[in-house]
Amino acid sequence: MTMGEGEPIPVTLLAGFLGSGKTTLLNRILTAPHGRRVVVVVNEFGDANIDSDLIVGGDEDLVQLQGGCLCCTVREDLRTSLRGLLERRNRGWFRRLKFDQVVIEASGLASPGPAIQTLLVDAELARGMRPAGIVTLAHARHIEHQLQEHPEAAEQVAYADHILLNHCDGLAEDALSAAQEAIALCNAQAPVQRSEHAAVDVVPLLDLDPLGRPPEHLGQDCDEADCTHSHHSSGVGTITLRCSAPLDGEALRVWLEFLGRRRGHELLRAKGILRLEGKSGLYCLQGIYQWLELSPLQTRAEPQPDAPSVLVLIGRDLDRAELERGWRAIQQGQPA
Repeated sequence: MTMGEGEPIPVTLLAGFLGSGKTTLLNRILTAPHGRRVVVVVNEFGDANIDSDLIVGGDEDLVQLQGGCLCCTVREDLRTSLRGLLERRNRGWFRRLKFDQVVIEASGLASPGPAIQTLLVDAELARGMRPAGIVTLAHARHIEHQLQEHPEAAEQVAYADHILLNHCDGLAEDALSAAQEAIALCNAQAPVQRSEHAAVDVVPLLDLDPLGRPPEHLGQDCDEADCTHSHHSSGVGTITLRCSAPLDGEALRVWLEFLGRRRGHELLRAKGILRLEGKSGLYCLQGIYQWLELSPLQTRAEPQPDAPSVLVLIGRDLDRAELERGWRAIQQGQPA
């Protein structure tokens, strides 16, 4: 997919617990013949384990790699580093190395939420960059235990738009199925792709468009008006809400304000494609923690006039009954 001049730069986030294979996938992205100029953002270059044969030059926080890619280290915080990349790009600092894709390698011990929130909330970054999806790698042998014992692992899975179940080699089908079932309890709507040594076609991972799919595909792995909560000690689970009729915009606004104010600490991620009364086209909802935003859906596909509204909520110990009451109230035009 080519990017037009002036369009926001797509940003893909790689998440996954320690040992899941993020760096292996990152090196594949840097060496694959995808024709893109990628800048990868890592916490510390020395810790990133980028193949030294790829390095051709650079300075203390930005390293040039073979094939036109770049590696940037976070020196202060992610917001400052991304703003710096945009500024240098816009001023022509990169000359022939004007990157057209950003890949952020998140820490194996951290939730990806704050990184995505940075992209969505910071006005300067929102103008120059756009979230292009979260790819989470999961170690097939260890993910069940990690989801039970490490809240960070559960959040990494919960935030994902695409999950790479890595290190599948040598495992029996029943073990792989059990790993996928554990993942589905945390995130029932993200596709799960099996892999060995992260040996996959990286292009589809760079072209994820989490809100660009038709509404009928959003939350397609969940049952009607809902997926059950996780039974993991992490308490992370998915709830999907659907409605065939247009929603009342004012009632929706009031409900979203309530969710952000009262339930933001529980709500890891919200994403939806909604149809509103009296409005043409579809609207997309994006949310991270307390931050929720509703805006017209930008998509190349022509929306179906009778497209349903679909809202996927992923969080910790979500109150299903309360959420379903609020959703029904919106459909009746009443503030929740």
